[in-house]
Amino acid sequence: MSNLNTAISQLETEWKALVLRWEETQKVWTDLVRRDFEKEYWEVLAPQPPAVQREMERLAQVIAGARRSVK
Repeated sequence: MSNLNTAISQLETEWKALVLRWEETQKVWTDLVRRDFEKEYWEVLAPQPPAVQREMERLAQVIAGARRSVK
């Protein structure tokens, strides 16, 4: 279970770092290619890590409940 909690925490940390880097990149990459990249890749990717994190947290709760019921 601690591995799952570690993975959740790591996902959150790495996602926040990537978002910060993207925000910095947007300041200097201002052409149409960036806008195309943003539309095709970033906008598709952006909702996924938070959704995965929520599902991993739900899974951790289910596992914890199952462990309690087995004891």
